[in-house]
Amino acid sequence: MSNPTFRQGPIGFEVESKVEQFRLVTVNENGKVEHASADGAVFGAVTEKRDAENHASSNQVAVHYGVAAVKIEVDGDAAAIKAGDPVFAAADGKAAATGTIQVGVAARDGADTRVLTVLNGLPHSGA
Repeated sequence: MSNPTFRQGPIGFEVESKVEQFRLVTVNENGKVEHASADGAVFGAVTEKRDAENHASSNQVAVHYGVAAVKIEVDGDAAAIKAGDPVFAAADGKAAATGTIQVGVAARDGADTRVLTVLNGLPHSGA
């Protein structure tokens, strides 16, 4: 009998290109992560930025998925998302108050440019 590789917590992935912090990401055909789209697959969220072209730092980034609370940058007015509201995937790995792919629920009212989101139902394979 083999043991599972991961039990819970973030999984490290290489980045395909520049990935900004507080963004939703997808795993591409190369097994690397990049910003997710509003209507495609969403694997999880990143809380740090990485750039595949920056050879001074690691190419690996921790991807949070499943039941985890992370801040996600909002496309539009973050204050429009209130605690308990659904949070959806938006373009360029950002979040929105409406959309096609629900990625979680707001744990707190959105403020500034971000909303603390409890991820649920991730990974999501797309529309």
